[in-house]
Amino acid sequence: MSKRIGLSLLALTVGLAGCGSVIDDPQQAVKERREMAVVLSDVGLGDQSFSDAAMSGMSLLREKEDWFIDYRELNETKSYEVAFATLAKQKPTVVVGLGFMGQADLEKVAKQYPKQQFALIDAVSELPNVLSVTFKEDEGSYLAGAAAAIQSESETIGFIGGMKSPLIEKFEKGYKAGATAVNPDIRVLVDYAEDFAAPDKGRQLADAQMKKKADVLYAAAGLTGSGVLEAAEANGKKAIGVDSDQTTIAPDAVMTSMLKQVDLAITKIGDTVKESGLQSGQIVLGVKDGAIQLAPIRNANFTPKELQQLEQLKQDVLEGKVDVQ
Repeated sequence: MSKRIGLSLLALTVGLAGCGSVIDDPQQAVKERREMAVVLSDVGLGDQSFSDAAMSGMSLLREKEDWFIDYRELNETKSYEVAFATLAKQKPTVVVGLGFMGQADLEKVAKQYPKQQFALIDAVSELPNVLSVTFKEDEGSYLAGAAAAIQSESETIGFIGGMKSPLIEKFEKGYKAGATAVNPDIRVLVDYAEDFAAPDKGRQLADAQMKKKADVLYAAAGLTGSGVLEAAEANGKKAIGVDSDQTTIAPDAVMTSMLKQVDLAITKIGDTVKESGLQSGQIVLGVKDGAIQLAPIRNANFTPKELQQLEQLKQDVLEGKVDVQ
């Protein structure tokens, strides 16, 4: 089922009534309008994380830049390849793949449509018709780790990843580095669910870490992470969300979230592919670009000195003094 978001032809004609070419040939106006077609991550909409953040970016393009927006979820197409191929046949301005798990299928389809512009978020492709956008997740996770170490009373904190992969390991490494920058003696427990859509597994791993005295948990695990946050709240512990502000999942537990502005990546892709010709290469977004940051601290009793310490660490990141690769 197509999920195109756009204005009706009538609304488009009325809105551009001052342009003779639209009145004379309204179909031409539709043809010239840009379209972005997105294949969402495997969890899809409602993850309160990656896919939902991407949808926010698509909405911005639709409302402010007058793009048509189309998207597919895997519960419809059953595979990334089918989703990418279906969208590529429609010849939109750009077909976007959301997440590293769809890279192989995106590249397979991109080779079949060499004149079609593709874009990939969270992985890097070498193909001439694929624009890659990645984030410095380690920077934001560094700040999340620092906040966790400041908050922790047990000197034990936890990290739960969705799937062990180079991308999620960036979150883990940054988190550890930030925590030890605040407290060199802190213990960081690490577990991987090997699933981005298993809240129950997230709860189980969180419970196990809390039994080992972890009192702040950071989840980079998609929908699985919601189970981590809920478990922390049920046990009176603190948690740190990811991608978007996840306070609503566990209002009494979430002390901040590592914001990964996937919406900014979507709009950045839109701006870039406006240029003539196929776009390739890599765009890297971090704290300095406003694409990575922490949500406001809440549910935590940080002293003014501790808040200043966290702010100084952010400044160190901005000035390039922190390297956790």
